[in-house]
Amino acid sequence: MCGTPHNHGWVAKLKDGTVTILGADCANDKFGADSTVFKDISLAMNARREKERADKVRSLVEQSMHFENELRAAIARVRQARMQLDEFLSSVGHEFRQRIVNMAKTGNASVVIEGIKVRYDQKSGKNTPETSIIKHTLGVLDGLSAIDYQQFLRLTVEMEHIKAAFVEARTSTQLNRAIKAKLGNHIEQCEPALVQAEKLVQIVTRFFRNQAWLYCFLTDDRSERARLAKRAMSESGIEGSRDQAKAWLTQREHELCRELGVERIRLCR
Repeated sequence: MCGTPHNHGWVAKLKDGTVTILGADCANDKFGADSTVFKDISLAMNARREKERADKVRSLVEQSMHFENELRAAIARVRQARMQLDEFLSSVGHEFRQRIVNMAKTGNASVVIEGIKVRYDQKSGKNTPETSIIKHTLGVLDGLSAIDYQQFLRLTVEMEHIKAAFVEARTSTQLNRAIKAKLGNHIEQCEPALVQAEKLVQIVTRFFRNQAWLYCFLTDDRSERARLAKRAMSESGIEGSRDQAKAWLTQREHELCRELGVERIRLCR
C-alpha cells in the first residue's frame, strides 16, 4: 500500500479488532512472525488432515456391511483367477512354465523365433553352404505380470485384514485410541485394495486371451508342444487328438518357413 517492497508481508489483527499490514521484515524482527505463524500453519494443516482422515474412516465404517461384502467378493475373484492360472500352468509342463516365469521376471513378453536360411556358394566350385539366421517376432504376450504368485497372496491377506478391521470396528463397543488408529490404518486401505483386486483379475483375463499358437514356440519339449498345439488347434475351432495336433503344428511351421523364406525355424532363447 505504501509502495515499499515488503516481500509477502502479514495481516495483523489488533486488540480492538481492526487489522493492519506489516512488512515481512518488521513482522519477523519484532514479533518472530515467520517461526510462529509457520508453526501454527503446520499444526492447523496436520489437524485438518487428521480430521479429514477420521471423517473418511468414519464414513467407511458406516458402510461397513457393504464393504465387507465387497471385500469378500473381491477375495473370491482373486482366488478364482489364481486357481485358473495355476491349473493352466500345471497342465503345460515344466519347461514351458519355467520359460514363461522367466519372461514375466524380465518383462520381455516377445515371442521370437529364428529362421535358418542356407545358401550355397558355387563360386569356389565346392558348393559350400552358407548359413544365415533371421530373427522374427511372432507376437507379444499380454498379462505376464499375473505370473507373480506372491502378489495374489499379499493382496488376499491384506483384504482379509481389512475385512477383519471392519468387523471389529463395527461390533466392538470399547476401543482404545491405539486400537482405533490401527483399525483406521487398515480400513482406509479398503478402496485402494478393491481397485487393485479388480486390476489383478483383469490382468489374468488378458493373460488368457493370449493365442496358444505363440506358446508352442516357448518350449522344445515335444510332449509340451503337443499339448500346447492341441490347445491352439482348439482355439482355431478344430478338435483332434494329440497326434493330429502335432501334424497341425508341423503344417503351420512349414507355412511359416515359406513366409519367411527359410529352410527351418527354431526357438530363440
